[in-house]
Amino acid sequence: MMDSLLTNSVFSLRLRAGEASQSLATRLRTFLSPYLWIGTGDGEPDLTVTLRPADGFLPAWRERCAVAMTIRETYAIGFTLKVRRGTLDDGSQLAWDAEMRVGYRYDTARREVEFHGDETTSFIHLIELVRYFGLLVEQSKGTAILHSSAVLDAATGGVVAIAGIKGAGKTTTMLDLVLGQGHGYFSGDKLLLDVVDGRLRARGWPDYPHIGLGSLRQHPGLVERLGDEAAAALDPSRADADKILITPEAFAAALGRSPVGSGWLERIVLPEVAVDEALRSRALRGEEIDDVLRDPRIFEWPHTFVTSTWHGMPPADRAMERRVAAPVAAALGTLPWISTPGRAALVPA
Repeated sequence: MMDSLLTNSVFSLRLRAGEASQSLATRLRTFLSPYLWIGTGDGEPDLTVTLRPADGFLPAWRERCAVAMTIRETYAIGFTLKVRRGTLDDGSQLAWDAEMRVGYRYDTARREVEFHGDETTSFIHLIELVRYFGLLVEQSKGTAILHSSAVLDAATGGVVAIAGIKGAGKTTTMLDLVLGQGHGYFSGDKLLLDVVDGRLRARGWPDYPHIGLGSLRQHPGLVERLGDEAAAALDPSRADADKILITPEAFAAALGRSPVGSGWLERIVLPEVAVDEALRSRALRGEEIDDVLRDPRIFEWPHTFVTSTWHGMPPADRAMERRVAAPVAAALGTLPWISTPGRAALVPA
């Protein structure tokens, strides 16, 4: 059986898989790279996942699953995850998704999950388990989770965060910087922030790209590289505001994969693409930065997400607050924050 430890120095995942589940394990490791890498430590992992075929989830276990629960609900097709839950006599917890043929048998206290599924139907369940439990662990250890895309500055190699609330234009701005200005792709929709050696470290986090058609249409070359995955962008009946899912493999092939999973945060950009005027920029003053840092919408709080806590594995049982750790908040206050209302497409030639 394959047995590997994947880590980003804060969250660690022990992944095990028999021969029948090797392809699913390989796809998961690729999805997590470079944000989690092979570790060598012998410490206790935060989560252990053993991959098994869907047929290994016994009919008797399925019969025990009687309580309906929604793990995640979204308008994105294929991303709404619903299970029925139950318990075995030995105390093991069960969850079964009959439609996707995905089963969980897990020990809450030991944080060990037997995940039963096949590569073609179970990948969404698997990445949501790992991604959202990982975020919960990060929050419990003092990491601030910024709602942000990010690029690597072409000149310095440092991380540039593109932060904001939903609809601010994070993905649009990230694509402009990568495809139009030569910066490198770093992270899609989240940044994990902590202080290391007195500096603000930014770590990327894997995501399943969810991109607006308006953003894609500004980059026809990207649409062409994505092929059938972005066919909706060529349909004039689809609104710019519509979003589509791009498989991680196709996105990485078209845009590139970040060469690193961690870097030093250099500045934060706050786009507002809904402002119908030419793009401009302005550095925020100290009191304006303080106001932004007090706005909880710019950060994410996994302890409030059912997707992070539904299974009840620790630290899901811990009380947490919507509060950025003081060292991270202080470090963020020392960096440049740049407001960029407007749209690059309207900048005069």
